[in-house]
Amino acid sequence: MKKSLLFAAAALSAVAANAETFTYDFNTNPPFCAVIAAEDGPTGGKNYDFIDKYGNTVNQEGFQIIIQPEGAEKGFAVTGLGISLVDGALYRLSEDVVLEEELPVMDAELYNQPFISWGEKGVTRTLLMTGWGSLDEWKDDNYNGATADDWVATKNGIAFNRLGTLGMVSRQDTYIQFPALTGKVKINIWAGTASDSSSKEQALNVLVTPVVNGVADVENAIEVKKDFGTFPEKRMIKLDPIEYDATGKNVAFQIGANGNVLHLYHVEFEGEAAGGAGLDDIIVDNAADVNAPVYNVLGQRVNENYKGLVIKGGKKYIQK
Repeated sequence: MKKSLLFAAAALSAVAANAETFTYDFNTNPPFCAVIAAEDGPTGGKNYDFIDKYGNTVNQEGFQIIIQPEGAEKGFAVTGLGISLVDGALYRLSEDVVLEEELPVMDAELYNQPFISWGEKGVTRTLLMTGWGSLDEWKDDNYNGATADDWVATKNGIAFNRLGTLGMVSRQDTYIQFPALTGKVKINIWAGTASDSSSKEQALNVLVTPVVNGVADVENAIEVKKDFGTFPEKRMIKLDPIEYDATGKNVAFQIGANGNVLHLYHVEFEGEAAGGAGLDDIIVDNAADVNAPVYNVLGQRVNENYKGLVIKGGKKYIQK
């Protein structure tokens, strides 16, 4: 069952004293965003589509993510893929993903960095917006903080917008997965939205899904909602902090669209580094409990014939 945070103040326990802060500002980090922003110049203002409105990946020679079978009224999204925010390229997230076109499998180094992906509910147009915000101070302007307290220094953001091709319109299941942490984790998110042709109602709806030891915990996803009403369009707000106890675990977090247009401007995690998705502790051997079920990094159960990175008994192994 999803937990809904309606911007009510919540008591947060103290974050561990040895916690670090990991910042994703889409200006300098992740790397590919920084490259695109630099190419756009200091003033910015252009958009770069990771996934365009036709369901193609821009940096992969137009790889079609949305497939519409002949005679069908509605298309479906190809799942099990991810777009690395290190190099902007499209990868399979598992050897189990079989495609007609050849795509490499995302290796551990890239998997342990931010990447865009989506689930069975569908994919949406996803783009880097450059030049949207200010680096110096708060200004009463579009793509800026709703108030001075909501402002953060940024000139870029990731937008999950509408996608209306091949009979498919979805903002339900597209997200960025961020590297894993452990210990007491606090998440600060600066986000916004904008009305569009399909709905003039202003609403901000963010879904944060923990990925525990490599498996997405969809039952305990955290849903953050905010209705703007007559609030000015195209503004960012700082959401109430989210706390998650990852003590003894390696927990990555998926942050993404949940039914409405989402502009993700800035994300900060406070916690202890967990070596990405726990890959520092990989054991190149068979797991001790031979009867434990085995899963790939997508949370799909696999058998002994599967080769590669698996989760068994809450630990990661290389299954040969």
